Parts: sequence; C-alpha cells; structure tokens
Amino acid sequence: MKNLSTAQAELRPPDTGRPADNQGKVTLRLRIGITGHRNLTADHPGLTTEIANAVEYITQMLATDPDRVQSGNIVLTAVSSLAEGADRLVAREILGRDRGNKLEVVLPLPQEDYCRDFSSPASIEEFEKFIRRSASSDIVQAAGTRDEGYELAGRAVVDRSDVMIIVWDGELARGRGGTAEIYSYAQSWQKPILLISIDDNSAKLDTRAAKGKTPLSAESMKLLDQYNNEYLSAQALHASPPLLAQDGPGPHLEPSTDLNKLLAHVSGYFARADLLAGRFQQRWFRAIRLLYILAPLAVLVVAAQVTFAPDRIRIAWAEFAILIIIIAVLITARVKRWHQRWVTARYLAEQIRSLMFLGLTGIVTLERAVAAADREAADESSWTERAANEIWFTRPRCPPPADISPLVRVLYEQWIKKQQEYHRRVSRHYQTLSTRLQAATVALFGLSALFALLHSLGTASTQSRPFKWWDFLAIAIPGVAAALGGYGAQRDYLRHAERSKVFASTLEIASERFLAAGSLPDVQQAALSVSRAMRSEATDWYTVVHSQNVELPS
Repeated sequence: MKNLSTAQAELRPPDTGRPADNQGKVTLRLRIGITGHRNLTADHPGLTTEIANAVEYITQMLATDPDRVQSGNIVLTAVSSLAEGADRLVAREILGRDRGNKLEVVLPLPQEDYCRDFSSPASIEEFEKFIRRSASSDIVQAAGTRDEGYELAGRAVVDRSDVMIIVWDGELARGRGGTAEIYSYAQSWQKPILLISIDDNSAKLDTRAAKGKTPLSAESMKLLDQYNNEYLSAQALHASPPLLAQDGPGPHLEPSTDLNKLLAHVSGYFARADLLAGRFQQRWFRAIRLLYILAPLAVLVVAAQVTFAPDRIRIAWAEFAILIIIIAVLITARVKRWHQRWVTARYLAEQIRSLMFLGLTGIVTLERAVAAADREAADESSWTERAANEIWFTRPRCPPPADISPLVRVLYEQWIKKQQEYHRRVSRHYQTLSTRLQAATVALFGLSALFALLHSLGTASTQSRPFKWWDFLAIAIPGVAAALGGYGAQRDYLRHAERSKVFASTLEIASERFLAAGSLPDVQQAALSVSRAMRSEATDWYTVVHSQNVELPS
C-alpha cells in the first residue's frame, strides 16, 4: 500500500465541478461512506488488510460493471468526515488505489473548530493534507450542540454514499453520532454495509449485509449511457438560455468566480437535459399525431371505396398500406423509446433547475427523493435521481451573500415567479385546446347523427352521386370524430390544465413565505419548501405522463 504523501503526489488535482467535455454528460462516482472508531491506527492487527479487502470487494462485487470502475469511467470516491482513526485509514486506502479516485468531505463543525478535537499537531497536519486533496468539503449546519453536528455529519455521509465501510468494535455508541448509531442509521436505509469487526487483537471483514445489493442497476446504467451518448451539437448546447440571467432588468447577484463556476456547472447539465427533452417530445408528438391522422384516413379510404367504387377492390390496398404505416410508426416509437426518453429528460431538467437555485443559498444536504408511485416509473427514473445527485455533489460551492435581500429577489423573480407564470400559461393553453377539441368532436358527431338520420330515412337510397356523399360522410365522420376524441383523451389536456392551475396557486402561497424570510436559514428552509413542492409536482407529472405512452388508436 502506498503511503498518503505518495498517493497525494500522484493523484490529479480536485475537480472544478464542470463537465469535462462541456457536453452535460453525467459521470458516475461510486461513493464509499466511512465511519468507525477514532482510536484505531494502521498497525492494528489485520485492519489495513481487511480495509483493502473491503474496497476490493466493492469494486469487484458491488459495482454494476467492475471494468468501468477499473478504467476510471466510474470514479471511486471516499465520503468521510476525516476523523482520526478509521475514517482516515479507509480514505487513505481508497485514494492510494488509483490516481483518479476522489474524496468528498462532510465536516460536523467549521474546520478550525473541528481541529480542536484532534490529538496532536501531526494529526491536524494530516487532516489538512486530506482537505487539500478533497474534491469538495461541506459543513453540516447544526443548530444545537457539538454532538448534534457529529450526528448530522455521520448521517450525511450515509445519505451520500452507495455503500458503507464501518469499522466497529460491537460496543454501544459513546455519544451522539457514534459508530453504533451511524451503523443503525445505515441499516435503516438498507445501505449495503461492509462491516469490519474489531477487537484488541484482530479485524475481520463481514460482507453479508452487502451481498446482492448494487448501487445502480444494469438497466439504469444502460439508460444513463443512452442519455450521455445522444449527440448534441456544441452550437445547440451553447445557445441554450442560461438558468440565471445576470443582465437585463431585474435583480442580480454580485458577480464572482464561485457564482460563475456554479452557473457553468449547472447550465451545461441543464442544457443537455432540456434539449433532449425537447427533441424526444417533438418526435413523440409527431408520432402520436401521425397515428391519429392515419387511423381515420384508413376509414376514409374504405368508405370512399365502398361508396364510390365498390368494384375497384384494389383501392383496399391503400387501407392495408396505411395500417402497415401505423404499425411501423408504433413500433418505431416504442423501440426508440421517444416517450420515456422525453419524460425522463424533462424530469431530470426540472430537478437540475431547482439545484441551480438551491446551490445559491448555501444549502449542504438536500432532502431525500420522493419515489414515483408507479413501480415501473420508479425503475425508469432511478437513473435520473442518481444523475441529479451527481450534479449536486460535484457542484462548485457558491457561498451566499452576506446581504440576503438580492438573493431573495433573484430566487423569487427567476425561479418561483417564472414557474408560476409558466404554469398559468400552460393551464390557459391546455384549457383552450381542450375546449376547442371537445367542441370539434361534438360538432362532428352531430353531423354524423344528421347523415345517419338521412340514411335511415332512405334519403340516400338513390344511386346519384350527391346522395352517395351522404353515405360516405355517415361512415367517415364518426371515424374522424373518434380520432379527435381519442387524441384529446390521450393528451388529457383538461387534467394537465387543472394540475398547472393548482400548482400555480401552490407557488403563490410558497412565494409569500419566501419573500418574508428574514435570515439565511429562513431563506434556505423556504427554498427547500419550494423545491419540495416543485419536486412533488414533477413526480406527479412524471407518473401521469409516463402512463400515456403511444398506443394504437381505437
């Protein structure tokens, strides 16, 4: 094993947080959380060997694709509070295995205050070396005691991690945030756990609590790869409008290097998600419209042949061709997954939008995701949850301004108010479309009833061409009306109009609380409340729209 100073010399400098190719592609990190006792040293019998075995087990048995970990396509990352003892021993092993491995730090206290708990100047120096090596460093915001800070930091390590390495002597916790308590917390969230049990003379790795658990399923990895590999031109990405306007009328934040880095980081990811959502939405809508145009067209062909040219059987081949095209469009839309790819990309884009504004408030830990109600939808979207987490944890940190007034105005004007206006606009638009579609459908069915009445009265019994048109329309108009009604039902305009209307009202209430925030913690809590509401609305939208996949018109 390489010593810490050698490993640090060989490792790359910390990430800037921006996508490497500026294409908004999401790179995964396999995060290994660490907790354990402080009184442990590298010469504890068998400990360093079992730590190495634990890390090897993770890369070979828990990683969905071990080759991608070995190649650096998935970055192995230690997540730790860097306490003395087990935290640093495990972090040293992870960082020393490969020059591309990373370290993310979660501190229970401000750095200077935290160092007072260390045993010696050499320990403080070692801690500072780790901090300089870290890709990110966050401080949990404990409002209470020192022990509460340790507890919150320990839980944050678990929340961020895909798998935990826990070094434990089996004894009860000696205080809040102790090893036993964090172990119990990890178990409650069903995290894969590699337990290294220790006593005075030995250390033994137990993998039973990790077997069969993979952080990200093979299917989710496949979907993420498909998202990353979709081509987008540099011109399109650069032309995407910024999430945060820093010019023109309205309130603005004071320009800074940290702010610019955060904007560049989030905007690149948002541009990809937003552009792909638009691309696949357009393709899916075209497919849907084509299906609902071709279906009544097939009916019109048959009606025309039967009414005007009963002896020209070959015209029926046109109906056959239309039906083949319908099936081809349906199969293409399903194989290409336009609907699912639109919905998941839009869902991800809306999460990224909120991350941008939450990042401005200095919030460290986000709330856990709310799973979609539909199991299939949850499986489909699991990669988007992971992608959003990657974007959040790798973001450049942007300290909030001392004067929160401009921050409040910017968040309100460019986040909450814009979402309000969008949903009000969508509600009015969908309400209008629903009304027009219903009116057209009713009118067509009314005409159909009229022609059916004329037909039943024998008015169309003559073979003259004008009366044959009545027969034709009596057959054709119900088909067209049914197609319009089916298209309206598939798009569900009225339901979406009502959803957007209700959500705009919800944001109105949330904005009042937001504008009344008088301190940074108040702003953060209000921002989290708004984010929670937006996430709930996006999850509801995702669940509803996910069930509206392309089907054959009936």
